[in-house]
Amino acid sequence: MKTLLIRVCALLIMMSQSLVSQDATGSWKTGGALGLNFNQVGLKNWSGGGENSLAVNGLVNLFANMKKDKISWDNTLELGYGLVKQGDLGVRKSDDKIVLTSKFGREAIQHWSYTGLLDFRTQFANGFDYKTTPKSKISEFMSPAYLMLSLGAEFKPTDNFFALISPMTGKMTFVLDDTLSHYGAYGVDPGKTIRSELGWNINSVYKRKLMENTDFQTKLNLFSSYEDLKHIDVNWENMLLLKVNKYITSTVSTNVIYDYDIKDTDGKAKWQLKEVIAVGFLYNF
Repeated sequence: MKTLLIRVCALLIMMSQSLVSQDATGSWKTGGALGLNFNQVGLKNWSGGGENSLAVNGLVNLFANMKKDKISWDNTLELGYGLVKQGDLGVRKSDDKIVLTSKFGREAIQHWSYTGLLDFRTQFANGFDYKTTPKSKISEFMSPAYLMLSLGAEFKPTDNFFALISPMTGKMTFVLDDTLSHYGAYGVDPGKTIRSELGWNINSVYKRKLMENTDFQTKLNLFSSYEDLKHIDVNWENMLLLKVNKYITSTVSTNVIYDYDIKDTDGKAKWQLKEVIAVGFLYNF
């Protein structure tokens, strides 16, 4: 399995070098967005009950895309971090992500391209399970981290939709924390720091302008290892963006995840759901 995964990585690298050598003079388009959201609740002698709370969330989205003739190279970096303080509880994080993607393709026929994709995901800071006493650490930077390398064909009929179908995808799960590695967290073998899998992957994105100042985007990522085809990892993200003016926006986002290798305290894999409603400042450049 590791030998096959190494071959997948080598093939992606050789493909990228070959395509770049054919045409490395394409024009680049770069940009991004910076966002900062706040939420505050203050109560005093409030008969209805409740607790004071303060939440702040920051995000950075950057992109660098190149297009020249039949060659395309799209790169994105998504950073997000949020903190919340509620009542007498300590400050806890509410969001934490690092997502880097790089997609390189060469057009084969109309709407279809030979494509290689790199997708890397982890988080900045430690994460804790507050249901235990004392609290227990369940994550940190590079624990877990996921690296996916896919080689396949991309179908892109319009600028608003694409689907990458990859029958050859290598997925590596990193758990570099000694304690988490010792317990075999996130599917790695106990005492190991890396787990390698070879399987298939479908990665798709659809975006649409619903009406004036209202945009919608959905992303779906499916992966299944050839060693365990009956289980499919799912990562489904949705975001509705409402623009109040040039700088003020409201967003409604959801993230649904299922990963058979991530077990709950009862030893079972469960569907994960995150929902965020935010109003704040967003600057595009």
